[in-house]
Amino acid sequence: MCHCINKLVLVIVNIVFLLAGAAIVGVSIWVIVSADSMFKLVHLATQGSDNINNETLMSYKSSTSTLVAAAYVILVFGALSFLIGFCGCCGAIRESSCLLSIYAGAVSIVLIVEIAGGIAAGVFRAQIGTEMLPTLKRLEATRYLPINLAVSNDSNPNAVFSSLVNYAQVSMSCCGVSSMSDITGVNTLWTNSSRQYNGKTIVVPVTCCKMNKKDELLSHQNWTRIDDYLIDRNCPYNASSSQINKEGCYDKLNSYIDRYTLAIIVVGILVGMFEIICVVMACSMVQKIRSERQNV
Repeated sequence: MCHCINKLVLVIVNIVFLLAGAAIVGVSIWVIVSADSMFKLVHLATQGSDNINNETLMSYKSSTSTLVAAAYVILVFGALSFLIGFCGCCGAIRESSCLLSIYAGAVSIVLIVEIAGGIAAGVFRAQIGTEMLPTLKRLEATRYLPINLAVSNDSNPNAVFSSLVNYAQVSMSCCGVSSMSDITGVNTLWTNSSRQYNGKTIVVPVTCCKMNKKDELLSHQNWTRIDDYLIDRNCPYNASSSQINKEGCYDKLNSYIDRYTLAIIVVGILVGMFEIICVVMACSMVQKIRSERQNV
């Protein structure tokens, strides 16, 4: 009876494994194709402003962000989880001690990797909390360019940083790190640069203005045509416009990170519990199968 229960539970749990593997593959593909610029900005902010120079900024122009690189690894892991789940189902149904032994070993390895990944994610999240705010404030004050200069020379290191900030501000409907004054303050690079856009001087960063069809703009990142997406085309020239995003990006970015961090932690704990149960039951079934064969 116990043997049958183990078999049934293993089959059910491994169907969950198959679905989890498919879900992980889907999420990884989403990360790879969607929010690379956002992840690059988060990663850059953890470097510490003293460690960021022109060469560092240029490396973010064409490189894949650390989180997106990790998504490729997780994509492989998701596919592996799918195969492990299939192996576990087949091993349980056919009562194959060989397949179940391979399955138990593979799940144990995956569990160890998940624990290591969880620790690394915790360290990364703590690093973001302590370093992101001062680093982003200093970078915005000294590196962020008006849209006319950012789009005219994308080989400029400051333009690379500006494009990452522009992506974040449009994506999250925010402005500046804490507020627009982080960009428009008296001593910032933005304020002391030429701000001629469409023949007029802008007084509001263009990406701080509310947009239509944000997804389309973020997908193409065609900043030279950004005025086509403005709800109010006069917004960049009017500091009193009602179409300016007032909220700072730091709190929104933190909420964005925390939302997914919490989901990952909860799912990780649940999956880890499933994996421990799977290993115990698989080992129990292997022992039972071998014992029955020895008694034949």
